Amino acid sequence: MHPESLTISVLHGTGNRRRDLQKILEGLPQLKLLKQTGDPQELLDQRQGMPPDVVLVDLDGENNLPRWLQNLTQSLPKTAVLVCSHNREADFLIQAMQMGVREFLPLPLSQPELEAALERVWIAKKRLQPESPGRGQVVVVTGHKGGVGATTVTINLALALAELTTGPLAVVDLGRPFPDVGNFLDQEATYSIIDLIHNLSTLDQSFVQRIMQPYRGKLAILHGCSDFKEQDSIELEAVEKIFALLRRLYKWIIVDLSHWLDGLFLQVCKEADVVLMLTELTVPDLRNLKKLWPMLQEWQSGQDQVKVVVNRHHKGNDLQLRDLEQVIKQSIFATLPSDNPALHEAITRGEPLMLAAPRSKFYHSLKQMAQKLREAAPAAAEEEAVLTPSSKRRFWIFHKG
Repeated sequence: MHPESLTISVLHGTGNRRRDLQKILEGLPQLKLLKQTGDPQELLDQRQGMPPDVVLVDLDGENNLPRWLQNLTQSLPKTAVLVCSHNREADFLIQAMQMGVREFLPLPLSQPELEAALERVWIAKKRLQPESPGRGQVVVVTGHKGGVGATTVTINLALALAELTTGPLAVVDLGRPFPDVGNFLDQEATYSIIDLIHNLSTLDQSFVQRIMQPYRGKLAILHGCSDFKEQDSIELEAVEKIFALLRRLYKWIIVDLSHWLDGLFLQVCKEADVVLMLTELTVPDLRNLKKLWPMLQEWQSGQDQVKVVVNRHHKGNDLQLRDLEQVIKQSIFATLPSDNPALHEAITRGEPLMLAAPRSKFYHSLKQMAQKLREAAPAAAEEEAVLTPSSKRRFWIFHKG
């Protein structure tokens, strides 16, 4: 646990205090327990003072979510509400997320699972603090399904941004199970992100730059891990520290992120300044995005980080962009046209569109999106990124849930 404590209140939804829960809380001395109660209204009255960082709601034995739960999340917008229950039905979990619940913890509750959830709350809290100037911008490219084109967009967007700024840009390959950035660029990976993770205690500018593999003087590639077992061992603490260092070394960090909805996905999205959620304009995609969108809205803590990009768009589609905008309740950030011949040639040659088809419709649209990202970025993103040594290193050991 981090030396900086979090405050927590516990709401026993059934009115009964669980001894095992009490024991777990006693084993976390960094937590400051503000209140334990079985009355939701009593907990809401607490908001007159400083609200807790976390409210842990115990719903053991409940098959349906109580009505007061949504009132609780709405009344305490800056508080992370965690729910623990034996009920793991999909509808139960989705409804909880739609009510504003931050995370669901299965019963019987284990201390490592609670610690992992609290660590994610602490990271989110830290991200809301004012940022220091000179920070590079992290842009995450992902999708809500496989095969949506995240790797293609990541590589070519990075090169489009490189044309608008000085110095190399970082590309981070977090594709799982198969990291493909190297394949798309016909580049053999000498090192990978695992080399950084295995050397967390000695990370510095020179070490990171040895691990990053250059591409045509424009990109610095942090290749992904192709070992399935090592992919599962990536700790969230390592992700946080790696991104903190990359921000100080590069003006832009473009991340190719797989669509798997797990702790790593959530952590990387929280690290991002912008998350580009790729989708296609089909009925199944709209239905899936409608289910996912409330969770994404909750995860981004009101910062409006997630932007929807329609990939492989063509005007002859029966669905319209406004159909998608009605689902997400915001404007589409960008559209990328269907341009299969140019993309097929680029992938076959192992080259980006900048080389294989620089005048293609797809690359033209990517350059427009790059310009839009650049205009929306803080002025600090256009300053030279300088690594400033830290005289104080702090670590928060992450436990896998």
